[in-house]
Amino acid sequence: MKHDDTQARRRRPFDYGTLRVLVLAMIQERPRHGYDLIKAIEAHSGGRYIPSPGVIYPTLSWLEDLGYVVAQPEAGRRSHSITPEGQAFLRANHATLSALMARDWMLEEDENDPIHAGMQAIKLALRACLKHGEPEPAQRDAIAEALQGAARTIRIQSGSPAVIARATRQNDAQPDPTGDHMEQIITRHRFDIRRRSLTVLEKTHITPRMIRMVLTGADLEDFQSLAPDDHIKLFFETGGEKPEMRDYTPRAFDAQAQRLTLDFAVHEAGPATRWAIDAAVGDTLNIAGPRGSAVVTADCDWWLLIADETALPAMGRWVEELPAGSRVTTLGLVSGPAEEQVFATAATHVAHWAHRADPADPAPVLEAVSGLTLPAGRGFIWVAAEAGVARAVRDYLRDVRQHPREWLKAAGYWVKGQADATDKMMD
Repeated sequence: MKHDDTQARRRRPFDYGTLRVLVLAMIQERPRHGYDLIKAIEAHSGGRYIPSPGVIYPTLSWLEDLGYVVAQPEAGRRSHSITPEGQAFLRANHATLSALMARDWMLEEDENDPIHAGMQAIKLALRACLKHGEPEPAQRDAIAEALQGAARTIRIQSGSPAVIARATRQNDAQPDPTGDHMEQIITRHRFDIRRRSLTVLEKTHITPRMIRMVLTGADLEDFQSLAPDDHIKLFFETGGEKPEMRDYTPRAFDAQAQRLTLDFAVHEAGPATRWAIDAAVGDTLNIAGPRGSAVVTADCDWWLLIADETALPAMGRWVEELPAGSRVTTLGLVSGPAEEQVFATAATHVAHWAHRADPADPAPVLEAVSGLTLPAGRGFIWVAAEAGVARAVRDYLRDVRQHPREWLKAAGYWVKGQADATDKMMD
């Protein structure tokens, strides 16, 4: 037990008591919410320590319970301000605070923990490489090869004889006769693409800001969509030389009845939103695709699906198509209770909803995700939202909750400030 405690202290650069002093000092500078504190501590430590929401939010609760801070709602989140009692607490811990502020993170080395120091060195190197955007393909491939090589070396040094044998075969580019180290989790399918002209059969508002269209037409005869998060192109004539295109997810498809269902989230009016608002039964819509499907073929013990308004159609389809015996938890990110949806499914489904004012703010989403329990067993997690939000949730689940990378798929369905932009680099 003593060894485990020592290892825990090595992983965290200071204990919870010291962290409370640092958090309170940053709140004294100006009122802050949880995600703001995470970024502030990351900046203060030069990127060497990024506290998780599972550390920050309990710390804020402790400070609030003792009356050192007060919380007030601000734009859909809780902003914390220091109280006179909190200021007195900082004065009483002046020596600790002075040492924290004088600490030189960039020069500090952990000689007693070379493995952790190596992890930090790799993290800092990657952060510096990615600081100015995605690397060029050749640079990216070289980095990926170096990381994979390091991972194989680590497995050889620390694994069982069977693991060492498999890792050695990978290094020698030999096939693995057991076949159990490279389970294929996602199978990709490619389709021929052609334009299809469809007619609006039904139009309904399933929530105040979600319009459902049921489309039909003979062109759907050979239409294929195998995965809930497939994307098709919609074409809208706006008076330009070429029609404008937007990506949308097939909410449902009935091949026998030749019916395709699409859900349109009503937001700042672009061509798709404008068309959905104005369209009537009998109007036509041209589509193409999907280009392909990425189907999760591995056997999962449970599913976790996280989606904002743009990805709710994919989440709803996923839940409804899961068979009986499946266990699925969903976290829907919407503006308020009126936008919550109900999904009919044979699976065992637990639904959570997070209400937030700014769909591009990851803070309330991270707070909601940190409260979720990940069951035992093999679980597949899918995240789709604004690119910055999806990336923050992906990093939290992968780096803090230690969910295996290959069992996690995240995508930016839209990018704040950019029309018709997506970020699929997270897949």
